Amino acid sequence: MEFLNIEITEKLYIKILIILMVLVVVYLGLTMSSLLIFKSYTLGPNTSVNDEGINMHIDKLEYKGKKIEIAGWAYKEGDIITSVNSNYVLKHQETGKMYLMRTQMEENINLTDEDIKMAGIHAQCLLIGLPKGKYDICVLYQNGEEDILANTLINVEI
Repeated sequence: MEFLNIEITEKLYIKILIILMVLVVVYLGLTMSSLLIFKSYTLGPNTSVNDEGINMHIDKLEYKGKKIEIAGWAYKEGDIITSVNSNYVLKHQETGKMYLMRTQMEENINLTDEDIKMAGIHAQCLLIGLPKGKYDICVLYQNGEEDILANTLINVEI
């Protein structure tokens, strides 16, 4: 048990604190960057591909360097929006592979109906691991047990 009998001097204490702070910063950096990276997406068994009854619009599409940002709104007629129920999906036109963007719900000033005021969606992602090519921008709308993948008819060249 010689390890427990170590005398902690001021220098050793400072070294331990610095090492712990570096580990915490690295851990937080990895966690935050993982929120900005695309995840592969495959259609689930309860996912239909259509845009019937889904109203959607992209207000902002910005692609600079290694980052893409998309903001807009999506809702289904008759739904009351109270939680995040939509995500952006980029679908590679050549390969058909899809990539899910982490999306936040936000209030959209372009929508006046109080039931859908929170239908605004906003996503920012780093383009790390995303193959180059032309992508269709789709909205994955979660409607109870069924998910609906709707194409916005807007594409972007990455």
